[in-house]
Amino acid sequence: MYADLEGSLLRELFPLLVAITAAIVVYVLRERRRRRMRIAPPRPDIAMREVSSAPALLEIERMALATADPRIAFRRAAIENAVAALYLETIAACGVQHTGQMLRAHMQIWQALREYLRLKYDDAVADDWFDHFTSVARPYIREKVRLTREFALHLDAGAERYARIYDELLQELVQEALAAPQKQSFVPPDFSHS
Repeated sequence: MYADLEGSLLRELFPLLVAITAAIVVYVLRERRRRRMRIAPPRPDIAMREVSSAPALLEIERMALATADPRIAFRRAAIENAVAALYLETIAACGVQHTGQMLRAHMQIWQALREYLRLKYDDAVADDWFDHFTSVARPYIREKVRLTREFALHLDAGAERYARIYDELLQELVQEALAAPQKQSFVPPDFSHS
């Protein structure tokens, strides 16, 4: 008699236990995601001179803080310096001499801006808007430089048109990077088929 009562009680409670367990799992996963996505800058009061005293960075800070949305202005500056570095990297790969110093300068600027964005705005995580931008922009820039060089050497009008298309693609990519939410990770692009 007690065995039947115990068996029927377990059969009735089993769906309830499964539902409670599922609710706990969903709650834990949601809380983890909420904590990971929470915007909590480590040092919201930091000044650029605490990251770097380079005059170019201090000027970028002065101009960005005067805008309506300084975080976006800092993002734009990081992107502009990354684009310059990617162009210099590609031009150096074509055999052009004396690009190393400018390349290092632009890389140091965007790296300092990334650190500043992380500390002041909590705007840097692995595979975020910046990493996505640079990984997609690198092949665009390589191809644009190749096409521009082809146009310059052979006056190929088709190459010029394609180079302009890459300019437009790069501008669209910049706008996407500026609009991307903070702390969002992107899936790295797969260029294995190209």
